[in-house]
Amino acid sequence: MIIAKNLSKEFNNNIKAVDNLSFHIKKGETVGLIGANGAGKTTLIKLISGLLKPDGGFVRIFEDNPIARKAKKGPFMGVVSGQRCSGRYDKGKGANTATLQDDLSVELNMELVKAIYRIPDDRYNKKLSELTDALGLSSFMKYRVDQLSLGQRMRAEIAVVLLYEPELLILDEPFIGVDLIAKESIRQILQKMFNDRNTTIILTTHNVEEIEKICERVILIDKGRMVFNGSFDHIKYSQVSINSLSAELTDKIPDMQDLPVTKYTIENKKITLWYDSKVISTKDLTAYILSRCKVKDLLIRKPTVEEIIRNIYEEE
Repeated sequence: MIIAKNLSKEFNNNIKAVDNLSFHIKKGETVGLIGANGAGKTTLIKLISGLLKPDGGFVRIFEDNPIARKAKKGPFMGVVSGQRCSGRYDKGKGANTATLQDDLSVELNMELVKAIYRIPDDRYNKKLSELTDALGLSSFMKYRVDQLSLGQRMRAEIAVVLLYEPELLILDEPFIGVDLIAKESIRQILQKMFNDRNTTIILTTHNVEEIEKICERVILIDKGRMVFNGSFDHIKYSQVSINSLSAELTDKIPDMQDLPVTKYTIENKKITLWYDSKVISTKDLTAYILSRCKVKDLLIRKPTVEEIIRNIYEEE
């Protein structure tokens, strides 16, 4: 489906936005692309979709150079970006995407996509009804796109791309301005596409919780370079044993020198310990604290996914 080999892209400031990346994404995979602002995520997506030409290496989608792809019936790629302006349609040239025309209503945008992608009437009506109900589009179908709120526009952008059922779907920050109910609807639609059509999905978002709910695999990049490429479960369970215990004490601070903890901090009468539960169990650590001092309050926390990913970045 997607093969990248030694892929690189450099801009005028001599900073490599993408630096020697190699990876393979199989058909039907759901992959989360994670990185801080400026890590190179959007540049990588533009290289995959044919909107940028690489300076080094190569990328292939559907066994083709994405820039050189000719107009044909398929397979199609769909790209939705919360950071890209609408205003043009592009069929068969690189991205194979459809974005909203500002001066048309949402309804007319849908009909235009139907014509461009030659979607049969029965399939179009069924899919449009499904997307309208799931994404709550009916209240603004007659509105011009430039009259929509950010959340409405994102829902319409997603609907117009899903209308022609692309085999490869790239979502770059698709949840910007989208409320919780719409987010859940989008997730359900993506899950249905994955189950029914074996759609390949690439998702970038700053909300790691969304990655966790949708993607089986993650690629972490930092300053254009790959930091991690593997299953999401591997990220979680490789570091999930590092917990923290916070205790608010009413008397003396116990001696911590002999405890096998990663680190600890003391502030007034509050002590916080970070420990590996594979080395010392939570039960034993709690028993040690309770046997040596009076505890007013005690809190045990497992790391969030965001904290786990931050730890991986710091280790790299």
